[in-house]
Amino acid sequence: MNTPRGQVHEIPADEVFSLLRSRETGLHDLEVILRQREVGLNELQRPSGLRWAKALARHFINFFSLLLDFAAVACFVAEGIQAGEVMAMLGWALLTVSVMNAVFAFFQEMRAERAMDELRKFLPHHVSVRRSGQEQRIPAEQIVPGDLVLLREGDRVPADGRLVTCEDLLLNNAPLTGESRSQPMTTNAVSGRLADSPNVAFAGCSVLRGSGAAVVFATGHRTEFGKIAALSRDVRRPPSPIERETSRMIRVLTVIAAAMGTMFFAYGVAAWRSVWINLVFMLGIIVANVPEGLLPTMTLALSMASLRMARKQVLVRSLDAVESLGAMHVICTDKTGTLTRNELTISSIVSPAGDELTAESEPFGAVLKIALSASEVRARPAAGPGEPLAGQVMVPQWSGDPLDVAVADRWGQLHGDLTEIMASTRRHFPFDLQKRREAGLYQGRTETLFAVKGAWEALRPLIRFVTDETCGTAAVATAERLAAADVVVHRLSGQGCRLIAVASRQLPEFPDPACREELLEEALVLRGFLALEDPVRAEVPAAVARCHSAGIRVLMVTGDHPDTAMAIARQCGILMADRPAEAQLMQGAELETMREPQLVARLRENVTVFARTTPEQKMKIVTALKRLGCVVGMTGDGVNDAPALKAADVGIAMGLSGTDVAREAADIVLLDDNFASIVAGIEEGRSVFANIRKFTTYVLASNIPEIVPFLTFIVLPVPLALTVIQILSIDLGTDLLPAIGLGQEPPEGEVMDRPPRKLSERLLSFPLMAEAYLFLGLIQAVWSLVMFFIVLVHGGWQWGQELSSDDPLYRSATGITLATVVLMQVANVVGRRSEQSSGLDMGLCRNSLIMFGTAVELMFAWAVLYYPPLQKFLGTGSVPWQMAALAAIGVPLLFGLDLARKKWFRPLTTS
Repeated sequence: MNTPRGQVHEIPADEVFSLLRSRETGLHDLEVILRQREVGLNELQRPSGLRWAKALARHFINFFSLLLDFAAVACFVAEGIQAGEVMAMLGWALLTVSVMNAVFAFFQEMRAERAMDELRKFLPHHVSVRRSGQEQRIPAEQIVPGDLVLLREGDRVPADGRLVTCEDLLLNNAPLTGESRSQPMTTNAVSGRLADSPNVAFAGCSVLRGSGAAVVFATGHRTEFGKIAALSRDVRRPPSPIERETSRMIRVLTVIAAAMGTMFFAYGVAAWRSVWINLVFMLGIIVANVPEGLLPTMTLALSMASLRMARKQVLVRSLDAVESLGAMHVICTDKTGTLTRNELTISSIVSPAGDELTAESEPFGAVLKIALSASEVRARPAAGPGEPLAGQVMVPQWSGDPLDVAVADRWGQLHGDLTEIMASTRRHFPFDLQKRREAGLYQGRTETLFAVKGAWEALRPLIRFVTDETCGTAAVATAERLAAADVVVHRLSGQGCRLIAVASRQLPEFPDPACREELLEEALVLRGFLALEDPVRAEVPAAVARCHSAGIRVLMVTGDHPDTAMAIARQCGILMADRPAEAQLMQGAELETMREPQLVARLRENVTVFARTTPEQKMKIVTALKRLGCVVGMTGDGVNDAPALKAADVGIAMGLSGTDVAREAADIVLLDDNFASIVAGIEEGRSVFANIRKFTTYVLASNIPEIVPFLTFIVLPVPLALTVIQILSIDLGTDLLPAIGLGQEPPEGEVMDRPPRKLSERLLSFPLMAEAYLFLGLIQAVWSLVMFFIVLVHGGWQWGQELSSDDPLYRSATGITLATVVLMQVANVVGRRSEQSSGLDMGLCRNSLIMFGTAVELMFAWAVLYYPPLQKFLGTGSVPWQMAALAAIGVPLLFGLDLARKKWFRPLTTS
């Protein structure tokens, strides 16, 4: 059944039934069955159940996993050729590393995909409908187009429907629009966009007040809610900066390992070596080249960083987002609740002439009393147990329209009790969307008032008198006095305030209940204006300034009025001082008609504020910023923000005010909804990338002393200085704790005084590889081989002599080689703590993980030489203590040469 969505809001309510082929008594059972066969159930489309399996399989077939799997298979083949050489154990170790890395990546990807399941929670389980003239309670998924849905306070709308009746109906459209303002509903025909229509109840929104009936015209994925669900599902989250760099690093190292292993396997075949020796050699080259422990170390380092960020009110849902925060070039932030406190408060009350009234003055109380008489609120129990302290005024909490609640709260702060005024307001005229005002009839002991409040544009034609402060009486509303009021409204609106005009009329007696509101709206007296604002969080201006000093651009993207948006942007320091304010503003209507190249050009011109925008336009902004080569962070809290949150490099959801859908689609959740928390997360993220480079250098440095023994073994007639299982004891053993400790290092210098890193800046850059391979690794390789040959020669070995793997001399020689590499990694980890200094000046005791890791390395180096159970497992033997002391000279040797390089040759290795 195809319903004419484009027309349904533009026609009168009495024509809706014929357009949608329905009736006031509802559909018949046969009609329901036929339509359900045609359009299906009222539920969001579920993705294929195989998506989990496909995603998991994808992580098992990347370069890194395939290389480890191939090496594991080769180990099992080698074990079959010559059993008893611990090759099977090595194969299982390699497979374990492969599975761990794939599973880590899989879980990180799938966590965000739960957004679709969360979307379904916004649709109600059961709803009330009228069918065949009878009210029925049915499961929401059985709703079909043409059904007459009955809406009452507390209900959640099950499908998109055109209102045909409503009584004081107020909907909360926040799940759909992202804006917290309630929407008064009407049955009148309106023009414009369907999504903005006040005569349409949209799926997923809730009823705050009143009741009504709506004829359904869209169900399931055809609703506005369903479109967002489909868009959220179809948007593929882009790889994060650290994911891209990690993938590139894996490809590079994999290609190097595979090429070297294949080349020297072929060399061994040409040299007529046995298949066993060639397999061992090829596996050794691959294992030595691939840093098996690097990805688990990176995952653990990011996990620990996420714990530190949680203490700063930043909850990390995707570990990669820890580093992505530090790489951001642009933050697109919402206004309400993020930059501001999301608390509508009366900041001041001003007279018609623009003078601010004091809270103690009589006019202040009179204006507030009239505004309260034109409001409708309901008391609810105050949160928290316990009785008020002596002398403390217990201010009740109120529910209702946020404007009415703000008025009630202000009165309660000054006078405490609203009971008398609420009891004296004997009739309330609800807010009328067309008139843009609401009113009430107040009957006190000495006076009867018609009180009204609303938009100044709506009340201005009804004003006949204006309160004159100089004489305290009402003066005729001349053109000059009305023009002065216009100036007041314009001035305060430009300051970011929402202005509500308050007027009244003295009545001789309480009017007849049948008296229409229009008859009471004559000869109104303008009493003053309520200036309401959502105050900027006190810490936000400083946080925005820190972003600017860090080279991060801050854009405000809001659905609010341009004047309000510009005023808040000015208070937060988002606007650039060297450009006209008007040139930095773009409204949603202009954005809607723009093509992407035009938007990119305007962004280059430094547009900083987007006002009156829709959540769908956030996607457009994200795409344009990415076209500029920026890493983009986007904040959001509504259901309709989910696609933009997924499309951004860093999706940031609100923890307090945000929906479950937004939180599930995001990488980061702000537990306090505070923009300043984003800045704290950026600082942590920048430190993380620097630390990743530190432990990557540390881990890769040990690859060279692991590779060189195999090269000398195949080229020269010498024994193999390190076995494959000994290499894994370094990569998956002693290197892990110090590497994780490097991931916890505090930043060097003020990271927020530097611009974000360029997208072209590589994690595995040539300077890093040169430092790790050609300098640190080469020193370790030379000294460890020197120790290997010293032990061999001291034990009587002759050049070209072959030694069996269980020969005590060979076991002692491999033991001293392994111990030397592990000892020199102690010097390496200390030196990696700083790019400019020795690393000792940063305080060894400040990082407990590095302290513990180096202690483990020292104990391991001793155990390799003198602890029999470990010697048996690794195939090592003992050496005289003089040899161990000589091996330990490698520690100050590497440390001293590294410090000299930092002092004298740093420019040669800086990217």
